[in-house]
Amino acid sequence: MAKNVKPPRESMAPSVVSLVPTIYGNIPSFLGARPVRDLRELQGLDAVVAGLPWEGTNTWGSFSGCEQTPKACRAASVRYGSGYLPEYDVEVMSSLKVGDLGDLPTQPNDVNKTFSGFEKAAAAVFAAGVVPVFFGGDHSVTYPILKALSATRPGRIGVIHFDSHFDNSEEYGGDTLARSCPLRRIAELPEIDARKMVHIGIRGPRNSPSQMRYARERGIPLFTMAEVRRQGLAKVLARAQEIAGDGTDGYYVTVCSDIIDHAFNPGGPLDFGGLTAGEMCDTLFTLGQGPMLGLDLVEVYPLADLHEASVHLLVWLAIYGLAGLAVRRRAGSQRKRGKARRTTRAPSRG
Repeated sequence: MAKNVKPPRESMAPSVVSLVPTIYGNIPSFLGARPVRDLRELQGLDAVVAGLPWEGTNTWGSFSGCEQTPKACRAASVRYGSGYLPEYDVEVMSSLKVGDLGDLPTQPNDVNKTFSGFEKAAAAVFAAGVVPVFFGGDHSVTYPILKALSATRPGRIGVIHFDSHFDNSEEYGGDTLARSCPLRRIAELPEIDARKMVHIGIRGPRNSPSQMRYARERGIPLFTMAEVRRQGLAKVLARAQEIAGDGTDGYYVTVCSDIIDHAFNPGGPLDFGGLTAGEMCDTLFTLGQGPMLGLDLVEVYPLADLHEASVHLLVWLAIYGLAGLAVRRRAGSQRKRGKARRTTRAPSRG
C-alpha cells in the first residue's frame, strides 16, 4: 500500500482548521473553498463567497459589530465539513467549484469609496458568470451589488427581498445610503424595473406608513408576513419567482436576518413573528434551484450573538442556497448529456 495516502474525510466531520486553506491570517476559507486572490481567477467557478464588512449609519442603539460577521461565518463553516445535506442528498463542495474572494476592502470614513469598490468587484464576479454569496455587513451593502448586476443586465433582473422591514426610506439622519435605504436606492436605478422587485415578510412596528406608500406608488409587489401566513409560504415563493423571473435573466436574492423570528435568530434584530430557521433554509434551497443570479445574507450582530447562533444560521442559509445551485447545475448537465446522446444517435435504417 502506498504511504502517506489520506483516506477520504467523512463530510460530516468538522474540518481540521490547520488543513483548511486560509483566506487571510488564521481565518479559514468558507467550507475550505479555494482562496481567490485575484479577480482574474474567477473563471471556471460555479460560485464564490465574499465578505462585505461594512457597518454604516446605525438606525438604533449602538454599533452592532456586523462588519465582523463575514470572518465569523468563515470560522463557523469549519464545523460543516463539505456541506452535505442528507434530506436532499446533496454535497455542496463535491458538486460545485466554489471560491472564496475574502472580504472586499472598506474605507470606514468614506461610504462612497467603499461602495464603489464593492460595485467594481461585484461587476467582475457577475461578468465571469459566477454566482456570488455575499456575507454582510449591514443591509446597505446590497445597493452597490445590485448597481453592478443591473448594469450588466439592464432591465433583465428581478429582486426577491426577505425582510421584516421595507428598507426603502429616503434617508436616515441625512444619510441616503443608510441600512434603512437600500431598496429605495435600488428601485431608483434606471436599469431596475421596480415591478419585478418583491418584498416578502414585511411586518412589525419598525416600519412606517411612508414606506408602505412608496412601495405601493412604485408598484413593488408586497407579501407581508400576514399574507405569507394566509397563502402559505410555498405559494408566495412560487408567485415571487414568477414575478421576479418574468422577462428577466433571473433574480437576485437579498436576505435580512430579521425575516427569521428572533427566537431562532438571537444575534439579529429584535423582530418577532417571522419565519422559522427551517423555513428559510428550505426557501433558499428552492430559490437556488431557479435562476438565482446572486445572494446576500446581512444584519447579524456578533456582539449580541449568543453562542454564535445567528452566525451559524447564516452559514446554514448559505449552504442551503448553494445546495439548490448544485441541484440546478446537475440538472443542466444531465439535460446537456441527454441532448448530446440524441444528436449523436445513429439514424435508423428504413
